[in-house]
Amino acid sequence: MKKYYNIKEIFINKKKLINKNIIIKGWVKYFRNNLFLEINDGTTIKNIQVVLKKKNKNIDIGITLKIYGKLREYNKKIEIISLYIKKYGKIDKEYFNNSILQNKFHNLYKLRQQSYLRFRTKLFSSIMRIRHLLSIKIHKYLNKKNFYYINTPIITNNDTEGIGEIFNVTILNIKKKYNNYKDDFFGCKANLTVSGQLEAESAILGLNKVYTFGPVFRAENSNTNKHLSEFWMVELEMMFYKFKNIIKFSEKFIKYLIKVILKYNIEELKYLEKYNKIKIIKLLKNIYIKKFIKISYNLVIKKINKIKKNLILWGSDISTKYEKILFKKIFKKNIPLIIYNYPKKIKPFYMKSNKDNITVKSFDIIFPNVGEIIGGSEREISYIKILNNFKKKNKNKNINNIKWYLNLRKLGKIYHSGFGLGFERLIQFITGMKNIRDVIPFPRYPGNIN
Repeated sequence: MKKYYNIKEIFINKKKLINKNIIIKGWVKYFRNNLFLEINDGTTIKNIQVVLKKKNKNIDIGITLKIYGKLREYNKKIEIISLYIKKYGKIDKEYFNNSILQNKFHNLYKLRQQSYLRFRTKLFSSIMRIRHLLSIKIHKYLNKKNFYYINTPIITNNDTEGIGEIFNVTILNIKKKYNNYKDDFFGCKANLTVSGQLEAESAILGLNKVYTFGPVFRAENSNTNKHLSEFWMVELEMMFYKFKNIIKFSEKFIKYLIKVILKYNIEELKYLEKYNKIKIIKLLKNIYIKKFIKISYNLVIKKINKIKKNLILWGSDISTKYEKILFKKIFKKNIPLIIYNYPKKIKPFYMKSNKDNITVKSFDIIFPNVGEIIGGSEREISYIKILNNFKKKNKNKNINNIKWYLNLRKLGKIYHSGFGLGFERLIQFITGMKNIRDVIPFPRYPGNIN
C-alpha cells in the first residue's frame, strides 16, 4: 500500500522505511544533472534526495511535486528512487527569476522585500521552526507551573508604560478637528495596546497566576535593529511573589527555553551558526550553565563612570551605548545582566518604591547584542502611591482611564509581581540574527506594512 510521509517522519523512521515504497510531497530546492532532485516540504531543515529513473529536463526549481518511489540507503545516506512523479501547476519563470527563491545569495534587505516568500528559504524556515517551538514550550511550561492563560484587549484606552508613542484607533474623519471623542466608536480615545499587564493584574485576584502571550504595538519612529512597531510579548503576573522571587523565576524561565532549543533545534542552530558566522551553540550552552550577573543600577553607573568620568548621569536610562560598555569593557563576558533597583523617575507608575523612595523594585535582564529581553518589578499595592505616581508621570492623561486599576487596591494590600518578555528579542538572540525584522513572519516598522 502506498503511504504518504512528510520528510521529517522519513528521517525519524528511516530504519523501518528502508526498501519500502512511499509517497512524499514537496518542492524542488536543487536539481542536478537533470537526474538528482533535492526535495523539501518544510517539516525539517533537511532535504531528501530523489533519483529519477531517467534524465528529465522539464522539472523547474521551486515547483511542487508528488513523488512515489522506494526509499533506500546509499553511502550511509537515504534517498528515494522515483517510480512516478506528478507536478502541481507550473512555474512562472520570469517571476521566479526575480524572486528570492533563486539558488543564489540574497541579502536580508532583499528577503524582507518579499517577506511572503521568506518561508521557502532555508534561513527563514529554520528561524520559524525555532519560533514555533519556543511558543509551544512557553505555554507548556507555564501551564505546568499552574499559570492560567488569558487574553487581554488589543484595543484599549490604557497607556500602561506611559510612553506616549501609541497607535490611535478611530473611525472619525481625520481631516476634521474634534475637541473630544464622544462621536468616536467607543465614545472615548482608544489605542492599540502597549501591554496587557494592568488587565493581567486584575485577573490574578481570582486566578493567582496568569500570563498573556500576544501582540503589542509601539508607534515609536525607530529604525534600529532591535525595534518593531508590532511585536509579541509574554507577560506574567504572580500573586504572593516578592521581588527576589520574580527575578529567580525569570532567570529559570529563560534558561528552560534555551535548553529546549538546544535539545530540539540543534540542526537549525548549526545552520544559523554557519550563516551568521558566530558560535551560537557554545554561547547558548554557556548561558544555560552559568548564573546571570546580578548588579544594582547604582553600581552600574559607578562602573561605567570608572571607564570615563561623568560618562553617564545617575537617573539616565541604560541605553545600547552603555550596554556595550558593560559587556565589552567591564564584565567582558557574554553572560546576561540582571540590573535592578532603577530610579523611580524613569520607570512606570505601577512599580513598588524601595524604602529610599528614589528607586523602585524593578529589574531588567539584558542580553549581549540585543539588549533588554525581560523587564519586571514588584507591583505597588498602595492606592495613594499609585494615584500620586500616575499624576506625576502622566500629567496630560485622564485618571479615569485607570480608575478600575486603582479600585483593585481597595480589595486589600496583596503583594504581587510580574514581568514582560520580548519574544522577538529572545528569538533574535537565540538565532544570532542581527536584525529583529528577520525573526518575525511579517515585520511592521516605520514605512513598511507589506
